[in-house]
Amino acid sequence: MTASAISGTHTLDARILEELRIDGRIGRNELAAKLGASRPTISKRLNTLFTSGRAQVVGIVHPSTIGLEALAHVSISVDQPVRQVAGRVAALPDIPYVSLTSGRYPLVAEIRTQGPPQLAATLDQIRSIDGVRDTNTLFYSDLIIDVGRPERASAASIDALDNRLLEVLQEDGRASYATLAAAAGTSPGTARLRVKRLIDEHIVRVAALSGAGHGDTEYAVGFGVRASGRTAGLAPLLAELSGLRFLAATIGRFDLVGTVHAAALADVVAALDTLRALRPVLEVDSWVHLVTVKERYSNVPPLPTVRPEEL
Repeated sequence: MTASAISGTHTLDARILEELRIDGRIGRNELAAKLGASRPTISKRLNTLFTSGRAQVVGIVHPSTIGLEALAHVSISVDQPVRQVAGRVAALPDIPYVSLTSGRYPLVAEIRTQGPPQLAATLDQIRSIDGVRDTNTLFYSDLIIDVGRPERASAASIDALDNRLLEVLQEDGRASYATLAAAAGTSPGTARLRVKRLIDEHIVRVAALSGAGHGDTEYAVGFGVRASGRTAGLAPLLAELSGLRFLAATIGRFDLVGTVHAAALADVVAALDTLRALRPVLEVDSWVHLVTVKERYSNVPPLPTVRPEEL
C-alpha cells in the first residue's frame, strides 16, 4: 500500500470513529452515505477497527443509574514493569479504566463501585498487588462530564426490562434488536422502542471508545487543576474546553481532574493554555495517556452477542 493510500485509510478511519462517537448505532449504509464512501469500504474499515481493538462501541450509562455511587481516580507508582502491573490492576472487577501514562505516575486507574466500603476495599486490593509501590487517590465529589456524556437517571425512569437492555448495550452497543430482544425476553419491536427511548432521553449513550496506543489518530491528555476559592464556578468554564471528554470535581491533591482529546499536540497545548489562563486556576498538571489497557464501563459480566452486518 502506498503512503498516500495509508494516509487516506487513516483519514477515513478517523472520520468513521468521529461518527461512531456521535451515534454508535449508525447503520453501515447511512455511514457510507455520510462519508461519501462505498458500503463495502465502510464495512471493511469497521471490521478492521473492531477486530484490531482500535475501537469498541458500547452503551455508556451514568454510574449512578446502575448503582455506582463511589468513584475515584488512582495514580499508581510501580517497582516492576508497568505493563505487568497494569494487567493485574485491570483484572479487578471494579476497575473500568486503566492507562499507561507519562509523568510522575506511570499508571492511572479509575474505580467505580457501590459505596465507600467497597471503594476502600478495592483500594486495598490495588495496594496489595505485586509491583504496586504507592498510590495517590482522588475521590470524585461530582462527576460533571462522563465519557460519552450520559445523564443521570432516576430509578423510577427505568424498569427491569430497561435494565436488561442496558446490560446488553454496555457489552455491545451495536447488538441487533433480535439479540437485545432475546437477552431481555421481549420482542424485537419492543426492544427497538425501549432502546430508542433510552437513547433519546440520554439515559444511555451508545458511542465508540478508542483508547490511546491502538493506532488512533488523536492524543488523549489528562489534567489536574488546583484552584482558588469555590470550584463550582470554575467547572462550567472548563466544560467549554475544546476536546474535553471527561471532567470530575475531586477531593485530594487536585480540585478538578479531566481529559482532553485532540488530533494534534498543538491543540492540546492550546487547551491547556486556555485552562491556565482562567482566573481561579492556581496550578495545572498534565499527563499523556500512552496506552489504554482497559476501558469497559459496565458492572455486569460479558453477555454473548452477535454483531450484525446491518442494524
